[in-house]
Amino acid sequence: MALQAVKSQSLPDQVFRQIASAILDGTYAVGTNLPAERQLAEVFGVNRHVVREATKRAEQIGLVSVTQGGGTKVLDFERTAGLDALALLAEYAAEDLAGARLWRAGFEMRAAIGTDLARLCALRADQQVKDDLLSLAHQLKAAPHGPEIVALDLRFWERMLDGADNIAYRLAYNSLIKSSQAAPELQLNWTIQELERGDYRIPIAQAISDGDSAAAEAATRTSLRGAIDAINTAIENLERDAPVRRPTNTRAKA
Repeated sequence: MALQAVKSQSLPDQVFRQIASAILDGTYAVGTNLPAERQLAEVFGVNRHVVREATKRAEQIGLVSVTQGGGTKVLDFERTAGLDALALLAEYAAEDLAGARLWRAGFEMRAAIGTDLARLCALRADQQVKDDLLSLAHQLKAAPHGPEIVALDLRFWERMLDGADNIAYRLAYNSLIKSSQAAPELQLNWTIQELERGDYRIPIAQAISDGDSAAAEAATRTSLRGAIDAINTAIENLERDAPVRRPTNTRAKA
């Protein structure tokens, strides 16, 4: 990825996004150093303070390591970054095998969290949360299949988070939502498939309302499995159509 001058010198975020995407797409390899601060400032057309702020943010999410006098070293983000990097990865994901595997990873994480979230909500939620979930589930069933159904579904999960009362799950959920918003059309497609498969979250809401944690867990697991199964099918098709790479024989001939 070629670096470009940014339009506004007052937004280090623009510089950060270019640096981050260049790291994520492999433009800057793991273990190498980014260009010097002065050089980056010239490329972006900004002052060094803007570059410094952008680099600091990249360090905070685990993309680089800054050492005084030692430059800015690119890290293996799969080993050092947190969920903040997930939204960036989703934003730059292509519609290829690697992109499909990334989406599958996100949906598998959501399924794991969502299943336990429903269990906790059934155990901890007050009556108002339970009533709200039932109401939202029936609204989902009656809603037209457009962007508004995604907004309703987000409200459903946010209300479940209120009932589950788990801050770690809420923060992880926030990261997953940012990731899914990188591809709104894909998000809409998966959401509709899931809602149809799981009767629009009504079994989940009913189990939570009844205080039946096991039933809530089971209904959520069934509902959230739909998107994963669909992506697995897409991955299988992509793998089947991918060109076969013949192994290179590196052994010396006798």
